[in-house]
Amino acid sequence: MGFAVLLGTLSLAVPAPRAAAAHPGRDVAAGAHCAACHASPELAVPVRTESCSGCHQWVRAVAADPAKRAKARTIFPNWDRYEKNVVSYFGMPDLAVAFARLDPKWVRTYLADPHDVRPTLDESMVRVGLDAAALDALTAWAAGYSAKVPATPAPDPAAVATGERLFTERACAACHTFGSRHLGPGIPGAPDLRWARQRMTSDMIAAWIANPAAVAPGATMPALGLTEAEARALRDYVVLADPDPAPVPVPAVANGEPAPATPTWTDVEARVFGKICVHCHMDPAQNEGRAGPGNAGGFGWAATGIELQTYEGVRKEQVRVLAALERRYAEEARDHVRPGQVPAATARPPRPGMPMGQPALPLEDYAMVKAWYAAGAPR
Repeated sequence: MGFAVLLGTLSLAVPAPRAAAAHPGRDVAAGAHCAACHASPELAVPVRTESCSGCHQWVRAVAADPAKRAKARTIFPNWDRYEKNVVSYFGMPDLAVAFARLDPKWVRTYLADPHDVRPTLDESMVRVGLDAAALDALTAWAAGYSAKVPATPAPDPAAVATGERLFTERACAACHTFGSRHLGPGIPGAPDLRWARQRMTSDMIAAWIANPAAVAPGATMPALGLTEAEARALRDYVVLADPDPAPVPVPAVANGEPAPATPTWTDVEARVFGKICVHCHMDPAQNEGRAGPGNAGGFGWAATGIELQTYEGVRKEQVRVLAALERRYAEEARDHVRPGQVPAATARPPRPGMPMGQPALPLEDYAMVKAWYAAGAPR
């Protein structure tokens, strides 16, 4: 029985789309599956089987309910694996809240070439397959959410020391990293403040620090109870202080569990294809006709026809699977960084590496997949 069948047994309360005039950028956002990860008042909430965040929230909710969990385990034999694997897509930014504060010019640049701005979050922004006209339309739609904030004096170097003191006193580092200047602990949804000066205007940063909810209702950042002068001083620290007084070296790629000496389909399915790839590369026959964005097209990319849920589908895709996994190691240097690191400048290949938006496979898992294919893809 496919996962889609089980997913239809529980409903989640979701906001209704906001009534608004038609906008081509909204159509681009809908076609690029932005709502699969992000909430938006103007985008229809996708059915759970096509929603990364909604599906994972549902799995976690079922896992916390003994009765629903018992039922799930009888319906789907791999339920325990789902509970173990579902660790991501719980803190994705709300698009209305994000667009209210972000500089539209930065949004355009970021969508064209995303990089990791939340180093304590496992997932990162996927690279969307949109041309220049589509990016322009989406950016214009985002700009319609921009909040109007009062003008403020230019950032003042003389206020940096006061801002640094406030940063410590108000425990800003409990949520945010700030380059290598403040490494944590941080929380997953809070961005690295090293990017604030690129992502927001100085006026917006001051207004956001003073009262986030006044800029964007629904903001999760709390108001700190600062005076206007204190908010500007904290802004000046974030905008002017060196975020990297002591750069953090980039460590080697982390290794995972040892791979089996002679891997079988059971091994590679459990550790790679059934754990990660199947989310986007589904077998329509097992999922009520759904093929997933990796198979049927999504996030602005055309359909690939790559199905990775069945043994037969995986076996015939050796060349494309290995090439996609290899591309991710180069891309990850920009897409996924650790606190205190700066994303590397990389030349983007024509298509993104896999898994898209997630860390690259542990080296042992990649070696296992290569060995499995080299051995003739044994059952």
